[in-house]
Amino acid sequence: MIAMHLLKFQIGPVQDFIAQARSTRDLWSGSYLLSWLVAAGIRSLPALRSTLIFPNLHDQPLLEIDKSPLPADHTKLLTPNLPNVFIAKIEGDPTEIATAVKKAIEAEWQKIAEAVWNKRDVIHLPISCRDRYFSQVARQVSISWQSTPLESNYASTYKRNGQQLDAVRQTREFCAWDSCIDIAQHHNLSEKDSLSGKEEALVGGTNFIVQHENNNNDYCALFTKHADYLGAVSIIKRCWHLAYLKDVKKFKTSSKEFTIRSIPAIAAREKTHDDDEKKETTSGAERYIAAIAFDGDQIGKWVSGDFLPENADLEKHHASFSAALSDFAMNRVRSIVEPLGQLIYAGGDDVLALAPADRALDIAEKLRIAFCDATKHIIGKDADHPQPDASVGIAIAHIHSPLQDLIKEAQKAEKRAKNEVGRPAFSITLMKRSGEISYWGSKWSSGGLQLYQAIAKHLVEKKLSGKFPHRVTQLLTPYLTERSKISHQTNALNFPTFEIITREFAFAASQQGSVAIAKDLAPVLENYLKKLSGDPQKLLTSLIDLCTTVAFTHRTLPAVEKQSPVPA
Repeated sequence: MIAMHLLKFQIGPVQDFIAQARSTRDLWSGSYLLSWLVAAGIRSLPALRSTLIFPNLHDQPLLEIDKSPLPADHTKLLTPNLPNVFIAKIEGDPTEIATAVKKAIEAEWQKIAEAVWNKRDVIHLPISCRDRYFSQVARQVSISWQSTPLESNYASTYKRNGQQLDAVRQTREFCAWDSCIDIAQHHNLSEKDSLSGKEEALVGGTNFIVQHENNNNDYCALFTKHADYLGAVSIIKRCWHLAYLKDVKKFKTSSKEFTIRSIPAIAAREKTHDDDEKKETTSGAERYIAAIAFDGDQIGKWVSGDFLPENADLEKHHASFSAALSDFAMNRVRSIVEPLGQLIYAGGDDVLALAPADRALDIAEKLRIAFCDATKHIIGKDADHPQPDASVGIAIAHIHSPLQDLIKEAQKAEKRAKNEVGRPAFSITLMKRSGEISYWGSKWSSGGLQLYQAIAKHLVEKKLSGKFPHRVTQLLTPYLTERSKISHQTNALNFPTFEIITREFAFAASQQGSVAIAKDLAPVLENYLKKLSGDPQKLLTSLIDLCTTVAFTHRTLPAVEKQSPVPA
């Protein structure tokens, strides 16, 4: 009898690799490149001796590109939708199969790098950089795998396999980082990559921009917006969609065929302006953009069966859960995000997207509803874990803020939602142009979202003055006893916080709107305050932070805009 093994692969790096971006196309490119490499590994699994457990095979265009003609509509095909982990049951020698899969991933990465290198003339990449270029390529992709003999108890095998892979990843081999003396001497470059800050730059600066401005080809717009210094990996991310996907694989990935909206276009709600174009779409008014980082809560424990009833069949659960995550990522996310925003990545329980600042929280809520609906058949073992849920981090900044900072802040906000606010929850980071950063977060069930939406609705409909959130903040701030970590006063005994907040809030709503609006908001405010901690300072700071957030996100709305709904 041929031995069966459980094989788990993991590719990295992920978050930093994606976040090292100057534009929305860079973001998409990094996400899609990781999905592409994962797909190459999955496709190399022996068809007759393996069964893919995770992710789900159904409706995954990236896994079918070698078997059928390319679809006329490339939308799904060009969606980064595969996680950086895949699990399979295999028959035969696990080392032989795993080695073949690893080589397939590395070979595909090498093909992509070579395709970009072959375009060095149009990229203006010096031929003398070849050794340095491929040296950086060889150091980039980290692949870890672990095989475990499949015993009769699938659950214990899966758990042991995960533990062993974690140990492998903690002790993995890595290539030493060498210096760039040859490049610096021959090309007067001593700069680091502007996006990663790690690799030595191979091209870049103002002279590099001038070289591209003198040409007229598809690559010009990719390199002329910013005087970045770029290493091999950043160069590949910048143009592999042309050099490899378009020219080698015949994908429709030129800017005319595959539009990825720019940051200003997303903020201005323009649907046709591509990221490669130079035109500035925004007016003189300040506009803000939001990054949304969506992530399922404790998905590892849901996958491992920790939250399932004791008699659950883990293998069947894996198939069912994998199908649910695939359905969410492939069939639900894009229709929620892209009427107004730009989808960057949708893989399983993870979503990364950009959206206008005032619509980000609405989109996040719709994503959470869709995720819970897709996984509603997954039933937990107790009331503490009834079914899978998700948390969201949102970062909002000016359209000219560094994009990679925005993405990293959204990822930090997502972790803050889980660990500080308390999953399932959302957390929002406001990155003001003055340099000030403020935060607000709430559990989905605490009433904060409903109060935010109620205030925002009246602001949009002009039933409340834009001064209302500022007025509430102005009225409540004097009651704070803790202004900073070093400025603290003792709370007054039996301080009537609830009554003061509701009175001041109603006064501001009446002054900046009407008595009817104040009455309309009163029960929503009361519900929110009752679900918060009884600590007076917690009540005050939570409402002040909420008002600061709604004021900031809605201050630059077009004067006559009627907001279109986000699809449910």
